[in-house]
This record gives sequence, structure tokens and C-alpha cells, in this order.
Amino acid sequence: MIDLVSQVETRIYRALFELTQSIAGHDDLDSLCRGLARSLQEVADFDFLALALYDPAENVMRLHALTMTVPVSAEGHTVLSLEDNPAGWVWHNQQPLAVSDVAAEKRWPEFTALLAERSVHSLTVVPLTSGHRRLGVLAFGSQSARQPGGTEPAFLQRIASEFAVTVDAYLMQQALVRERDRLRALFDITNALVSKLSWGELFSAISTVLGKVIAHDGAAVTLLDKATGRLQLHALHAVDDRWSDVNRTPTLSDAMPSGEAIASGRPVVTSESDFDRFPAPIYRQMMDRGLKAHCSIPLVTANGTIGTLELGRTTGQPFSADEIEFGVQVARQIAIALENSLAFRELAEIRDKLATEKLYLEDEIRFDQNLGNMVGESPAFQAALKSAQIVAPTDATVLILGETGTGKELIARAIHEWSGRKNRSFVRVNCAAIPATLLESELFGHEKGAFTGAVAQRIGRFELADRGTLFLDEIGEIPLELQSKLLRAIQEQEFERLGSNRTIRVDVRLIAATNRDLKAMVDDNKFRSDLYYRLHVFPLQMPPLRERKEDIPALLRYFTQKYAQRMNRNIESIPSAAIEALTQYPWPGNIRELQNLMERSVILTQGPVLRVAMPETSAVRPGSGTPPAAQREMVLRALREADGIVGGPSGAAARLGLKRTTLQSRMKKLGIDKEYR
Repeated sequence: MIDLVSQVETRIYRALFELTQSIAGHDDLDSLCRGLARSLQEVADFDFLALALYDPAENVMRLHALTMTVPVSAEGHTVLSLEDNPAGWVWHNQQPLAVSDVAAEKRWPEFTALLAERSVHSLTVVPLTSGHRRLGVLAFGSQSARQPGGTEPAFLQRIASEFAVTVDAYLMQQALVRERDRLRALFDITNALVSKLSWGELFSAISTVLGKVIAHDGAAVTLLDKATGRLQLHALHAVDDRWSDVNRTPTLSDAMPSGEAIASGRPVVTSESDFDRFPAPIYRQMMDRGLKAHCSIPLVTANGTIGTLELGRTTGQPFSADEIEFGVQVARQIAIALENSLAFRELAEIRDKLATEKLYLEDEIRFDQNLGNMVGESPAFQAALKSAQIVAPTDATVLILGETGTGKELIARAIHEWSGRKNRSFVRVNCAAIPATLLESELFGHEKGAFTGAVAQRIGRFELADRGTLFLDEIGEIPLELQSKLLRAIQEQEFERLGSNRTIRVDVRLIAATNRDLKAMVDDNKFRSDLYYRLHVFPLQMPPLRERKEDIPALLRYFTQKYAQRMNRNIESIPSAAIEALTQYPWPGNIRELQNLMERSVILTQGPVLRVAMPETSAVRPGSGTPPAAQREMVLRALREADGIVGGPSGAAARLGLKRTTLQSRMKKLGIDKEYR
């Protein structure tokens, strides 16, 4: 009897010694189990050995290693609950369990039926415990009936106790390595976040670092536009281009994991079995391109949720609770950095916008945009003013029509001043003065690097006019290919800068002007009909100066005094003959021509009487373009006002804008020279 006990003890110690030798130096669970199996092959009766470890996060057993001498498959059963199988019973009770005939075991019918299908006849399961820490279980199975004196539970329990120490040490080492890798990843991500990389480059670096801890094939950051309830793709990194063409501005809803994550404030993890819950088109597109596991983590700051961190896998391995926990830590860092970046960008844009608005305000001051320039009592001009006063408070789009120089910009500024936007910017764009290739950037702005020569970010005129008025002069010159974008900006009050996918919303009142026949251009397919009708909400016709002749004398006096004051000249009067002549002139350049002529006249005047520099055409001079009787009357009036003096700065020639010799020749032809000899 003593010899028998001694033999058993010897066998146990030999097995323990061989176990120590077999598992020494192994650094993964599979090789540890293979070493254990080799050390027990001569002293234990089994065909396969399985190691299942407890997962406290999910409260389940997970199969980590399966070593076998005969074909036994564990496919599809790598996760075991704690209630419906022998492994759970052993883990709860911490006692070995021997099942000599699996087919006869009635406590776990489904599990034992599964073993029977795999030709497992007998099973021994022992707890794997190190000190008071329950690690899991070891299972030994055989495809033959257990023989007396075979794999005794007590013997295997002793082996398991020794093996548990090694497994525990391995798990602790793995936990330390994992923690080290996480800390290193967090450190590397922090370094990346404080770098000066663009967000595209930055997120690519973050995704690469994160991939060392959480395996993924694609990652993205989305931003939530709280005004519209839409998510916008802010950054994307993928191992290939399979997701590069998906919709970049999906509508936020519960039909997407990101929508659920933002609504709940918690990560949403999905696998193929969950995909039917999310019918959003963008999600279906990603699935069609190989997405099999996905997780959406909200980006939360002290000011609320600003977006999501998206991770996707093309393998079927779902994201574990441990991975999600670390993903949440990374998401916190990204959220804070992103919020700071957005705040900095917003401040920079405000600074640039204020600087540009300052230039526009200075330009307005130089332009003398005060309403004192609105000179005229003629019925045609007063009708235009009344229409402008009616439409000004409504914020409706206004289309100002009229010839060049009729004061279209002046009436546009008046509409702005009479509106509720008068304390905001009035931004003017001359569409004819900007090359077609640059007009889109001028209107909507661009990001740095959007095209060759875009060395810095630029704010467009639509942004500058936010909550103010945008005046598009010569709108008929806008190229056809740009008109659709302009239509969207006017209708939707939103646009994207060149080189950016971020939608910018504005509140802009539009006033457009043109000297062209837009309806004829529509008929000739040179102007979009939908844009035309969008602009044609309130057309306002500015009359040409030839249709408001009664306003010409007042305009002449106004501009004379304006330029005389600016040039420190003392001009007291304008010859009535010059006024009459200029009143009859057709003014093809309208008020702009009149204004320029008056400035030139003031420059030429040296005395108290304005020396009118007559227009180049002879239509207002006493010559071939004027009937003889009218010519004679104009010359006589000028001579009377000059007391018969022909030459000199106050003479009749100067009053008529003619050379002395020219007037003398003209007087001779009209028979006037004899009366004043």
C-alpha cells in the first residue's frame, strides 16, 4: 500500500517537474497549453485540453486555447455562459467535475449534445484558481470511455493549481504590457494633438497610433452642426480608399450608430447581426464596402457633445468592452483638442472678418455713401426712390436694372441704410472686374492649398456679409458654371469654401444690379432661368439721366460745391448758358459722366464762376449739332453774362467751354461779331 502511494506521489511530482520544464519560456496561452499537454501525455488520459478564462467585463468564459491529438472543433463556441455548461458549474463551485459518460449527463442537455456531436465521450473539468483569484477552468476530454485509474480529478486539480500560477503571471504581464502600450499610445496621441499638423494629417497620425492598441481598418471624426442637426465628416483615415467616396454630410438620425451615440451620450457598438437596425444610406454604403464591425464613440466636452469618433473593421471581430473603454479615453483627448481647434479657428475667422470689414467700412466712407448724394426731384427718380423705400425693410432680394452710371450702387446702399441691417456690413462685389477663375473664391472663400496660389485661408464675401447686405454688381457677367452655386447660396443661405467640406451658414440679404437684359440672356441660354427668377423678386429700374433732365441743374450745383469744397476753391456760380447746354446734353454716361465732368471743371476754374469743361461731343456746344437759332441764343447769353468779354477766365468762351478763337469764329458765322465791336 505504501508503495502504491509512493508511486502516485512520484508520478505527480514527475508530472509537476515536467510541467515546469515544458511551459518555461512560453509567452502566449496557446504555447503554454501545448507545453502542459506534452507534460501530461504519459500520465493522463485525454484527447484534447481546453483553457477557458473568465471575462469579468462580459461575465462569460472565453476559450483561449485548444490543444488536441484528434480532430475536435470549437468553431462558433468560443464564448461560454456561466449557467448552461460544466465549465460554469466548476467556476461557480470551485470543485473538479468528472463526467464519465457525456451522453448520460442530463444537467446540461444542449452542451452535452454538442460534445456528443463532436464524439467527446468523457470530460473532466477542474477550476483554475491562483490564491483567491478565479481565473477560469481547464477541461480534459476524451473520445473514449474513461478507464479506472485514468485522469483522476484530484490529480488534474493539483496540476491545474500549479498551472494557474503560470497563467496568472502571464495574464498580469499581459495586463502590464497592455497598460504600458495604452499609456504610450495616449502619450503619442497627446504629442500629435499639440503639433501643428492639419487635421487631416493629424488624424491619420492618431489613427495609426490608436491602431497599435485597438485594431481597426478605418477611423473618422465627425462634427455635429447643432443648427442643422447634421453630421459632417471632419477627418478620415483608412487603410485604403474603400470608404473615401461615401456621403460626407449625412443627416443625423437614429438610423445611424453615430446618431444613437450622440443622443445617448454612450458608445454604440455594432456587428453584422446589428446592422439591420441602422438603415441609413451612408451605413449601407460602408457595409457594401466591407464594414463588418463598427463602433461610434461620442466626443464629449464640458460644453456638450460635439461629434463622434468612428472606428470600423472589415473583420468580424467585434469591439470588446476593454477596447471601447480605451477608445473613450482617446475620444476625450480628441474632443478637447478639437473643441480648442474649432474655437481658435472661429476666433481667427472673426479676426480676419473684422479686418476685412474695416476695409469695407473705410471704402464706404471714401465712397461718400451718405444719402445726401440722392439728388433729384423728377417723377422718374422719385418713383425709383419710393420703390426702394418700400422694399428696403422686407429683406427681399432686389434686382436693380439700368444703364451704366445711373446710380445703381447708390440706390443699393440706400436700401441697405433703410433696412434693419444698416448697422452691419454692406459688401460690394463687381462681378465684371474679377476673373472668372477667381470669382468663386472671391464669393465663397477658400482654404489654404485649395488651388495653386492659395497660400492662406481666405474668407469670402458671403461670409463677410453675414447679417448684412451683399451687393453683386454686374451680375450678368457671372459664368454659367458658377451660377448654380450662387443659386444654392442665395436659396439655402449656405455654401462651402473651396477646398473644404464644412458647410457654412449665413444670413445675407442680396441686392444685384446689371445693365444687361437678363431675360434675353436667359432666352439665349447665357443665364440660368432659375437664378434669374430667384433674383427677379423685386426688380427696380433706375432711369437714365436723359429721362430726368429737370434734375440736371441741381446735380450740377451739388457736384460743383462738393469738389470746390474738397479743392478749397471758392466758386459762386455756374453760367446759365452752360447749365442750359448741359441740360440738353444726352449724357450717355449718365450721372457718372456728369460727376466726372464737374470735377474736371472745378479743377480748371480759377475764379468765382465755374469754367465748364464741356463734353467732347458738340451736342451741347453752339456748333453743327445745335440749330443755328439755339446756337445764337446760347452765345448771346454767354456774352451778356460776361459783359461782352470774349476771352479771359470769366469771358464768354470760358463759360461755353470753347477756345477764344473758336468762339470768335462761331460768332462771325452767326453774325454776332458786329453787335459787340
